Amino acid sequence: MTDVPTTRAGRVRALVALAVPAVGALVADPLMGLVDTAVAGRLGAAALGGLGLGVAALTTVSWVFNFLLLGTTSTVARSVGAGDRAAAVARVGTAARVAVVAGLVLAVLLLVAAPVLVAVLGAVDGLRATAVTYLRVRAVGLPFLLLTYVGYGTLRGLADTRTPLLVAVGANLVNAALTVALAGPFGLAGVAAATVVAEAVGVVALGVLLARRGFLPRGVGAGAAAVRELLAVGRDLFLRTGGLLLGFLAVAAAAARTGEVVAAAHQVLHQTLLLAAFTLDGLAVGAQVLIGAALGRGDVTGARALGRTAAGLGLAAGAATTGVLLALGGVVPRLLTDDPAVLAAVATAWWLLAAGHLITGVVFTLDGVLMGSEDYAFLRTSTIAAAALGGGLAQVLAVRGTTLLALWWAVTLMMAVRGVLTVARLAGGRWTDAVAPASAGPPPG
Repeated sequence: MTDVPTTRAGRVRALVALAVPAVGALVADPLMGLVDTAVAGRLGAAALGGLGLGVAALTTVSWVFNFLLLGTTSTVARSVGAGDRAAAVARVGTAARVAVVAGLVLAVLLLVAAPVLVAVLGAVDGLRATAVTYLRVRAVGLPFLLLTYVGYGTLRGLADTRTPLLVAVGANLVNAALTVALAGPFGLAGVAAATVVAEAVGVVALGVLLARRGFLPRGVGAGAAAVRELLAVGRDLFLRTGGLLLGFLAVAAAAARTGEVVAAAHQVLHQTLLLAAFTLDGLAVGAQVLIGAALGRGDVTGARALGRTAAGLGLAAGAATTGVLLALGGVVPRLLTDDPAVLAAVATAWWLLAAGHLITGVVFTLDGVLMGSEDYAFLRTSTIAAAALGGGLAQVLAVRGTTLLALWWAVTLMMAVRGVLTVARLAGGRWTDAVAPASAGPPPG
C-alpha cells in the first residue's frame, strides 16, 4: 500500500476509490435476497413466509460472526502496512479455521434443531414445514458463508474492494439462474439450494484469487493465543452490533405498542435508513482499510489526517443523502406502501429521517475509522450507551402515548450520542495510542 496522501484532495480520492466498489458489494447481498423473495412469492404465501422466517434466523449468524469480516479487514491492513506479510497470512489462516469449525458446528446444530428454533420463533403451523426445510438446506452452506466473510475481509485489508464486488456479482448471477431453475421442481428447498451453491462458488473463487496472491494459508493449526485474540475482537463487535440492534428493536417495539399505523410507518422509515446506510458504510470500509495500513506503518500523523478527512467526507455524504431524501419524500414512501394513513404518518417524520443523516453520515464513517485502529472496546461501550438511551426513551414515550415523530427523535438521540462520543474520541487522539510514537506530530493539510 502507498503512503497516506499529504493533501486533503488526495485523501478524499483514496477513500472514494475504495468506497465506491465497496458499496456495490454491500448492495449485492440484499439483491440476492430480493431475487429469492420474488421467486418464493410465486410459490405461495407459505413459501414466502417460510423464507422470511428463515432469513431472519440466518441474519443472526451474520450478526454474531461479522467479526470474521471486520476483524480480518483491520488486522490484514495493519500487518501489510507494517510490511509483515507472514503475520497477515497467519491471521487469515486463523480466521479461516475459526470460520470452518464454527460453520460446521452451526450447520449440525441447525440441521438437528431447526424444528425447535422455528417453534421458538412462534411460526404458525402453516409456515413451520417450509421454514424448517429452508433452514436445513441453508445450514449446509454456513461454512461457505463464514469463509466468504474471511475472504472479503482479506481482500479489503489488501485495499482491494473491486474483487469482492466482482465475486459478489458472480455469485448473484449464479444464485438468480439456479433459483429460477430449481424453484419449480423443488420449491423453497430449491431456492435455498441455489443460495448454497452460489455461496460455494463464491468461496472457490475467493480461494483461487487469494492463492494467486499468496494469501491462502497452508498450515493445519492455529495458535491458542491467535484464536483468543480473534474471539476477543468477536466479543466486542458482537456486543457493539447487538447493542445497536437492540436499540432499534426497542424503538420498533415501542412503535408496535403505539398502533398498527405507527408500526407500519416506522418500518418504512427504518428500511429507508438501512438502504441509505449502504453508501455510508462504503466510506467506512475505505477509512478502515487506509487507517489500518497507516497505523501498521506507524504513520500516526497520516492516520489522524485520514480520520479527519473521513469525518468531513462522511458529513458531506450525509448532507447529500439528506438532500436526496428530502427531494424524494413524495416518491420513496409510495414505493413501500399505498396505505393513506401510513403515508400520512410517514410524512410527519420524513424530514427528521432525512435531517438525521447529517449525523449518521459522520457516525457510520467514524465507525470505519475506529475499526481501522482496532478500537473495538470503545465502539462496544459507546454504542451500547447510545442504544440504551435512545431505546429507553422510546419505551418511555410508548408508555406515555406517543407519535411516530417522537419515536424518531429517540432514534436521532441514539445517533447523536454516538456522534458526540465518536467525534470526541477522534479529536482526543487516543484512538491511535496503540501504535502512536511519542513524537507523533500534527496532521498534515
